[in-house]
Amino acid sequence: MNIKKYALLFAGLWLVSTLTFAQSVNITGSVMDLVNHKPLVNATVTLTGQRLGAVTDNDGKFSIQTNRAGALTLRISMVGYEPQTVLVTNSNAPLVIHLNPSVSDLDEVVVGASRVEERLVRAPVTIEKMDARNIRETPSASFYEGINNVKGVDMVTSGLTYRQINTRGFASTGNSRFLQLIDGVDNQPAGFGFSVGNMFGLSDLDAESVELVPGAASALYGPAAFNGALLMTSKDPFTHQGLSVQAKVGVNHLNDRNTGAAMYNDHAIRYAKAFNNKFAFKLNASYMWGLDWFATDYNDVNQATPTDQRGAQNPARNGLNIYGDEVVRTLTNAGQVSRTGYLEKDLTDYNVYSLKLNGALHYRITPGLEAIYAFNYAKGTANYTGSNRFSVNGFSLTQHRLELRGKQFFVRWYSNAEDSHNSYNTRSLGQQINRTWVRDLNGNVVTPDKADDTWFSRYAAAYGGTIPNVSGNDQTAARTFADQGRLLPGTAEYEAQKNRLTAIQGLAGAGILSQTSMWHADGQYNLTSALNNVADVLVGGNFRQYSLFTNGTLSTIKAGGFCTTNTARSRRSARRYWPIS
Repeated sequence: MNIKKYALLFAGLWLVSTLTFAQSVNITGSVMDLVNHKPLVNATVTLTGQRLGAVTDNDGKFSIQTNRAGALTLRISMVGYEPQTVLVTNSNAPLVIHLNPSVSDLDEVVVGASRVEERLVRAPVTIEKMDARNIRETPSASFYEGINNVKGVDMVTSGLTYRQINTRGFASTGNSRFLQLIDGVDNQPAGFGFSVGNMFGLSDLDAESVELVPGAASALYGPAAFNGALLMTSKDPFTHQGLSVQAKVGVNHLNDRNTGAAMYNDHAIRYAKAFNNKFAFKLNASYMWGLDWFATDYNDVNQATPTDQRGAQNPARNGLNIYGDEVVRTLTNAGQVSRTGYLEKDLTDYNVYSLKLNGALHYRITPGLEAIYAFNYAKGTANYTGSNRFSVNGFSLTQHRLELRGKQFFVRWYSNAEDSHNSYNTRSLGQQINRTWVRDLNGNVVTPDKADDTWFSRYAAAYGGTIPNVSGNDQTAARTFADQGRLLPGTAEYEAQKNRLTAIQGLAGAGILSQTSMWHADGQYNLTSALNNVADVLVGGNFRQYSLFTNGTLSTIKAGGFCTTNTARSRRSARRYWPIS
């Protein structure tokens, strides 16, 4: 993906903000708590009939520009307070508005329960919601991590850049039956078959609200929502205007014997501008980087060895976070023996990052009809635990969305395109490196297809006492002899083989290829008002198509293929596994 192209798009849209459509009027003021007279942060101020507005800053202040002349009506609202309307006749005088605290928050609006706006108290299922204030005040490192504090939520943490939500107790590290939508868009990479946390999602600055359906939501969202659904909404550029900058800095790995203290950085910038209540755009960029946690649990988990005989001295040791020692044989007299493996920290890179670039163009054709184009480009690294351990290295996802939205309907099309870049199977990498240096009894390096057999033959010969100057019946001496010529982490030869094998995809190497795309179209019409509110009736449908290209590393389709689905009850086309190599 050409990042320069998106950089030019960002620059072009920024220049648009310097254009002037008409003489504008600037309305300023502040919003205060009626009881304690303290400024209210993140209160929403909108112009009635225009959907143009602003959000109060840390001092409770706001500013709205409009080209409409005459008297104007403002609506001020905030969760936990009673909404208020104010008539503005003199735009030159700053306003001071006081909101009265509300007794209950049950009148909060949600959409996750029925796919249409309704009061929380009327929702037919349990809905947990984080609003803009909750997002802003979360004590967690990010708003997504803060979802872990919501009732009924567990979160599987695989690293700094990857966290997975679990709501019903059935999930694994990749919750494939949990649906995650951002502004109605499924942000799962098609090759994974599930959403990778917030790795390709929203930045904190652009997150408006989060709604969680912790129970099964398949009736509304298809079988992918069997374990629940998460609906994230970004900020509307008509309402949330201006420039916002955020910087988060922290320190981890304090007193970590594997490495010294490391810095954690998460920086973001957002800019939004609206013109004449007709056109608005927003731009977002965020970048997080840090040193991930080291996987250093090396406990022996060989089930064939009695518990009291496991450990570093076990000839058949199968250590956690050690790869290559899964290759095991039973040798005459010596018993079960495994190959010497490599530590995960020598096979993967714990320096991780997450880059997110996104933006949107909004155009109001009429006051009740809006056209939207949005794009999202995200790229990052993570250490993912599945059936094996994987380095998701430079994996990227590109999304485009076109939407036509009215008061009672929407029609939407979007696409997801992923590229695995330099991702690889860490376990396979350890096994493959072990097959590059093995020597026969004459000292010649053998080919990879003969490496395992040759290594065990050397071990058996040494243990049997047939090798001069090597003590027989000695497991340690036999392993030392079999490991002669072993590539050591940190050496030039080791790094060269590591780089070569991660570039080879499939069974001959450790590389993972996924250049899979997904196209989705859906629409919905709310007939409730047409039926005079006698019944809540929604009519809609969707169509999805996948183009799989994994060269046999994620699925059995090697060249490419299409798979489609066109019913709401079959949103997933086929089950894919990560990976088969």
